[in-house]
Amino acid sequence: MTELHANLTVLVGGFGAARGSSCPGIEAVSLRPANGDSATGTDATVSIGSSSSSLALVKDGVLADVPSPTWIERDGDLLYAVLEDTNEVAAFRIERSPAPVLIELSRVAEPGASPTHAVVATDDLGAKHLIVANYADGHVCVHPIAADGSVLDATQVLTGEGHGPLPAQEGPHAHWILPLPDGRVLSTDLGADRIYVHRWSNGVLERVGAVALEPGTGPRDMHLLPVAGDAMAQWRVAVVGEWSDTVTMLGPDAVGTGTGDHSEADGIAVLQTVDLGGDPLDQAASLALVPWSSLRNDKTETEPSISGIAYVGLRGSERIVALQWDGERLSRLAPFETPGWQGRGIDCGGSRPRHILPVGNLLLVANEVSNNLTVFRLSADGSPIHATDLSSGSPTVVVRL
Repeated sequence: MTELHANLTVLVGGFGAARGSSCPGIEAVSLRPANGDSATGTDATVSIGSSSSSLALVKDGVLADVPSPTWIERDGDLLYAVLEDTNEVAAFRIERSPAPVLIELSRVAEPGASPTHAVVATDDLGAKHLIVANYADGHVCVHPIAADGSVLDATQVLTGEGHGPLPAQEGPHAHWILPLPDGRVLSTDLGADRIYVHRWSNGVLERVGAVALEPGTGPRDMHLLPVAGDAMAQWRVAVVGEWSDTVTMLGPDAVGTGTGDHSEADGIAVLQTVDLGGDPLDQAASLALVPWSSLRNDKTETEPSISGIAYVGLRGSERIVALQWDGERLSRLAPFETPGWQGRGIDCGGSRPRHILPVGNLLLVANEVSNNLTVFRLSADGSPIHATDLSSGSPTVVVRL
């Protein structure tokens, strides 16, 4: 079983006063054993797979008083935040002694509207950039990162186009950026039902194609899943469809034929689509993959560390549903009408689960509208057990420090 050492710290961001919400900035929160000497940070541990363990979330204070840090991206001892309601991106250096501190390095205007996600990517010349997805206008913006970690003004703005069949898809809505193991970069457009494919060329990000998904899918979050063999050649990406309540699997076209109903771009194809069993008004958001190796001691050849359980949030019915990952494909554990965590799923512990962070055999859930964080302990079979909660202002992202 995984053991939790005292004072495991995470950073929490969300919507602030400009949105009529209550996130105070980037806040530090500790997850601690509730029945040990967690304050000293010495030898207190707890076997979080044990039914007798007790956990607590404790607020450690606001580390950065910034408005609406709705996404936080960590790169070693550097931290980047999108400030969605002021259309800015900020860079920080993390200092850890004697207690965690964030030192702001830079803050620049974002050429797009409502930045919602950002990721650090390295170009073909070895330079780092912060790539930002902007929801309101669909722009994908590329910001160089200076040697000290500061984020600089954007040097590229890649515009979106098109729309989908739903009222919320009236125009392009860039939502997520994901670098692939081979250096290419994907971005989702939730409004236009497209996944754009980009390649670096002499430090410039070039859009080379788009994978078109079924109308009304609303591609949102993307996550690389572990695979056997050469990850450069055999990678898989799970795409959460906000409006279709599905997870779509992308991969190199050479490993499958796709469905025949979707487009292929730059050698990338749709390999499968899995129904999450959403209710009519549900919106899917966030996916967290927990390998079996984080849940069990008895690893076997039939259950290598690449396989595990993917947990996905459904906002509306306020559930977390589970899918099985075998290293190649996702599948349902039980029919979605079946009661229990393997079928219908479990209550998320609040309202509108926006982000799910796995830590060992724990799931930390940011419940945006109910203003709370919820922690679930995962049993050896993957079943989630409610462990603890903490009030938190409109949380949308949780990052391990």
